[in-house]
Amino acid sequence: MGESNDNSVEQGSYGRTVKYLGIFGGAQGVSMLLNLLRNKVASVLLGVSGLSVIAIFNRTIQMFSDCTGLSLAFSAIRTMADAYENADAHVVERCVKVVRSVAFLTGLVGMLLMLSVTPFISEWIFGENHTYYLPRFLMLAPVVFLMAISNGELAILRGIKQLNKVAVYTFATALISLLVAVPLYYVMGVGGIFPAILITAFLQMVVLLHFSCPLYRYSVSPFSAKLLREGWDMVKLGAGYIYASILASCAMWFICAMLSDIGDGETAGLFTAGLAMVTMLPGILFAALDSEYYPRLSGVAKRISVRNGMVNEQVEVQLLIQSPVLMAFMVAMPLLIPLLYDSEFMSAVVMAQVAMFGMFMRTMTYPISFLPLASSDSLLFLGLESVYNVMLVLFVLAGYSSSGMLGVGAGVALTHIVDFAIVYAVAHFKYGFSLSRRVVLYFIIQLPLMLAALSFSFMQPCGLFYWLGNGACVLLSSLVSLYFLHKYSGFLSKIVNRFIRKRG
Repeated sequence: MGESNDNSVEQGSYGRTVKYLGIFGGAQGVSMLLNLLRNKVASVLLGVSGLSVIAIFNRTIQMFSDCTGLSLAFSAIRTMADAYENADAHVVERCVKVVRSVAFLTGLVGMLLMLSVTPFISEWIFGENHTYYLPRFLMLAPVVFLMAISNGELAILRGIKQLNKVAVYTFATALISLLVAVPLYYVMGVGGIFPAILITAFLQMVVLLHFSCPLYRYSVSPFSAKLLREGWDMVKLGAGYIYASILASCAMWFICAMLSDIGDGETAGLFTAGLAMVTMLPGILFAALDSEYYPRLSGVAKRISVRNGMVNEQVEVQLLIQSPVLMAFMVAMPLLIPLLYDSEFMSAVVMAQVAMFGMFMRTMTYPISFLPLASSDSLLFLGLESVYNVMLVLFVLAGYSSSGMLGVGAGVALTHIVDFAIVYAVAHFKYGFSLSRRVVLYFIIQLPLMLAALSFSFMQPCGLFYWLGNGACVLLSSLVSLYFLHKYSGFLSKIVNRFIRKRG
């Protein structure tokens, strides 16, 4: 199975991938901790019901943003980068104006659309409390506009390789959210949710404009037909990714809305808290693939052997790095959820532990899922994403109806298992991709350990046997990963040498 790919991953390439993931993960770690602190304070001050309200509003805003914003933070990067590398300053300035004009117009459209649709959404979700939430819901419509401006500026900074400013913005975003939200939650309770979201979005936009405007004076022509035509050509490059973002936002919004409707008013908050714990660390490493792996894969899309070797390399590294991390996180879930949220959220523990198996499967699915996008098969990519999101909605809601929060976790896990089978089948028959022997070996070793850890979690929660059994699984998984990472990238030698140099 894919034997020819086994030798295609050179040590230098393997080491570069490991190094990049490590750097990216470290940079995002501080922001993650700040967001966890904000969530902890919010859970204490607002409770489960308050987090449910936050989840519904944030998902609604994100849905309108994705549906109208054309994912400029992703789709405009390639055009900006190409102009920055290969064109003169005048062309780059023109490209910046196009990005900003498209962002301005899409933000305006998104804000107006949310204002017109919000009364129906508010009445459906909140029922008798509709009159209280509607004016606050309407107050959040400008957030869609502010997010569109921010996404445009983010694409510009990434395209012109101002990655240090992007890193500062990532940290500033989390810090602003914490400093704004906590005082408002403390003083106003649930009523502080709405101004917190609005003020945070505004300040985040200000930070980005502070970085970008000294480089390129802010100028837009959002109703210029010529500029918009140029913008449309740019957006088409990332059409598949745009549609996938819209589908994902709609699916998550629908799940939160339905759980809030059929549950006890706190279910959406429990689901959001559990899912945040499940996707927290994997999300950081998956985000690295969006920014580094996808452009490289697009560049070799027509060289089949090189392309398939690159995909296998990513799957191997993801499996080795994420498997022990996912196991450790799953084992620690009974401690982490009440620590990072509140004891009210203990019902989400079982959901998060079962759903973590889905993240284990996603470590293999995610790198492979870029093949259609890198090959410009946007319709196929959209079809696969559509199937995934429909399955997620159906399996999660069916799971909740049958087994409560345990069923929600099982629904998430089942979605990722079936999604891997579908994505791999398409990649194999459409693109001639096969998993390398290394991937199969790593999976065969890590899968029983993951299943054993999950079993121990149910046999004796938080007892002696729980910690001994799960500790052994995490230790074995970590040793396996360290061995193979060192074998193919010199991972441990580099750490030791760096330590010696610092000590010297």
